[in-house]
Amino acid sequence: MKIQAENFSTGYDRVEVLHHISFLIEKPGIYVVLGKNGAGKTTLFRALTGMLRPFTGSITFDDIPQPESRVGIAYLSHKNSIPAGLTVRDAMKFFGRVEGVTDDDVTNIINKFNLTELLDKRVQSLSQGQRKRVSLAKSLIGNKSVMILDEPTANLDPKVSEEIRNLIRVQSRDSIVLYSSHNLYEAMDLGTEVIALNSGNLVYSGKIEGLKTDSYTIGIRGKGIENLATNYTIDGKYLVFKLNSPTEAAELISKLTAAGAMIYEVKEMGNPLERFFNDTS
Repeated sequence: MKIQAENFSTGYDRVEVLHHISFLIEKPGIYVVLGKNGAGKTTLFRALTGMLRPFTGSITFDDIPQPESRVGIAYLSHKNSIPAGLTVRDAMKFFGRVEGVTDDDVTNIINKFNLTELLDKRVQSLSQGQRKRVSLAKSLIGNKSVMILDEPTANLDPKVSEEIRNLIRVQSRDSIVLYSSHNLYEAMDLGTEVIALNSGNLVYSGKIEGLKTDSYTIGIRGKGIENLATNYTIDGKYLVFKLNSPTEAAELISKLTAAGAMIYEVKEMGNPLERFFNDTS
């Protein structure tokens, strides 16, 4: 599978949002589409799925232009897009029929995403994290070689977010996964390749280590942290740590968790990519 964007521009109502984007993806893995809110991440995903046509240039899958390509794409947007009144069982069966797969194929997806205990619950009664898991499972019914996931862990607690990321890691062994985020810590935890956007422009495409920051500040909200950590300040409900990189953040969180702290939320304080974006835009 190959995805190639060449000098691609698109937008809405003749207003250009993405400007002359070019990149090449040639193997399975997780490619993080990184940028601030409004950078053009969702617009890029809509173009990749064929929902938006190019103003200039092209996007191709195995050299076939979108939207003519018939490659299997799993698209998870901001909205869960599952009828709230259906049970999980009926929803999965319905989307299985839409995709033309067998009941056994649907059952395999249900088992893969650990949905058995949710099957008789209506979608409207599920927690936010459960709905996201069901939506992700629904998106993967059928033969999908490309996954396009628009901030799939937004507004989820750290435990559920990690559960979702682990499911995506497994899927990425055989699929190309494009995963949008504005969170550098999440990006470095999940992917090795990054496509960085700023104001509709491609500002970086390559190894995630190429994104340099002078410092990295996170706020941690939880219980039992104060006695296990030093060198922090307090900002409202958050203990704020100024670190050198997201790698140090991951090490700190692992250390606190192993020592018995309960972590409710990890939040970037400010935007660690601000200087990078300002320098390259």
